[in-house]
Amino acid sequence: MSITYQSRNGIEYGKIDGRSYRKNGTVYKEKQIYLGRVIDKDKHVFYNRQKGVFIYDEANDAYLEADDSYSVKLEDDGRKKQKLSLDFGDSFFIDSLIRSIGYDQVIDAIDYRNKDTLRAMISFYTLNDYALAHALTWYKGNFASILYPKANLVSQRLSDFLHTLGDDFRQRQYFKAHIGWLKTNVCDDPAIIVDSTGLPNDIDTYLSDISNHNGIRSNEIRMTTAVQRDSGYPLLYRLSPGNINDISILSRTIATLEEYDVNTDIALLDAGYYTNENVDSLCKAHIDFVSRLPERNSTLYEYVLSKCLDHLERKENLIEYNKRYIYISSTDVKIGSMNKYPARAYLGLDVARRSDETYKAVKRAGKDNSQTNQMHKKFQSAGLFIIISTLPYKDEDILPVYYARQMIEQYYDISKGISRLIPLRVHSEESIRGHCLLSQIAATLNLTIQKKIGNSFNQREELFLSLRNQKCDVYKNRIITTEAQSGANEFYDKFKIECPMAFKKQGDILIPQKDLNRRHDCDQIIL
Repeated sequence: MSITYQSRNGIEYGKIDGRSYRKNGTVYKEKQIYLGRVIDKDKHVFYNRQKGVFIYDEANDAYLEADDSYSVKLEDDGRKKQKLSLDFGDSFFIDSLIRSIGYDQVIDAIDYRNKDTLRAMISFYTLNDYALAHALTWYKGNFASILYPKANLVSQRLSDFLHTLGDDFRQRQYFKAHIGWLKTNVCDDPAIIVDSTGLPNDIDTYLSDISNHNGIRSNEIRMTTAVQRDSGYPLLYRLSPGNINDISILSRTIATLEEYDVNTDIALLDAGYYTNENVDSLCKAHIDFVSRLPERNSTLYEYVLSKCLDHLERKENLIEYNKRYIYISSTDVKIGSMNKYPARAYLGLDVARRSDETYKAVKRAGKDNSQTNQMHKKFQSAGLFIIISTLPYKDEDILPVYYARQMIEQYYDISKGISRLIPLRVHSEESIRGHCLLSQIAATLNLTIQKKIGNSFNQREELFLSLRNQKCDVYKNRIITTEAQSGANEFYDKFKIECPMAFKKQGDILIPQKDLNRRHDCDQIIL
């Protein structure tokens, strides 16, 4: 069997004719195969809707993966008409923002061959929470199809795309460039915040396992993220099986950061990371830390209570923080497996939290018939917490220092809420890593936007809706933008982005036009 070709409307298509045979006076074709549109005739590269872009191995009758540089534009095949009006402002804004903050250098460092696919998908991740199956539909109706004309967003190819982004080389290239961009353009402080979050899924990979985190069981992947303390921007992420606890993650995360020239000098940690092993490791490396003390460390916990509890509720110990009233008292302690490292312990009593925990304990008591002595212990411990610091902060300063940790919670909110981190809609370890890479890029851009317009989700939504309402009209040699609404203009001004009146097309190159240029030949609308 051999490949035969035929042309329709100037487009060449390929197929395998197979073997003809006659039965009951009728001619039938056996093993006839429709290959689809010819992309590269010499290399037997084809496109069809079922397989996307692929290579047909004629000798072995096999379908092989095509190079990611190949793309296909269905609008050119004579069967579909190009849209004459596209959503414009949102993708134009994201593309302009990336270049204005210099993040295009980070994207280029990923070294994905089809740069248009990568940039189109970054816009898709930043602007939408649709499933990947809708990426091509979005692309066809958006100015992204003009900005990135060689992008290949056919769903079958997107799985290959994520898989390629997830390989170790590109992950490391991205982290190196991203951290370099942060240190140059945002903040060079080596203070970090480390925390983990679960990514629930049922994907068949070794990364997915049963997690019992804070008493909640789920099948998930554990994602650990390091965030800059002073900027709130993410540095890098690490993925581990869901059954790995936080205790064993910290040292490896700090060691990984060192490989990207982030020499951590202070870490802000949740209670899950406080163990004697981690304390020893941090103190030996001369890395200061601030962490909440878990109650499981009963010896140190009881020691701090014995030193501070009796005189805690005094007027001079009461401070106001974020509209909450908290009593704080501190004492010197020794920490680590051998109790040899000096630190400061801060006992806190959150008045509002004590009231809330007492109320909940009373409600539960009616259900489980708790004994009086058990209730007394609950009342005594309600609202109490202990913070351990290797740096001697004043009592009134420890809460602002520790609650800088909220930055990572805000980052996870951005990642999971508006940057597509969950749900996971992929099927392999490499694709998961590629998905997480795109999500971190989207979260970095969304974080940049929020820092500029304020921490309002509604403002961000209003931004993209206002920008999406600005359209553009597509002509043969020029693209003319419609008038932006007042809301969109406000955002353009805030980010110092100038929206052109039109773009002149020279092949795949777009030349912005600020003013009206008279031409001898009129534009021809595409029909």
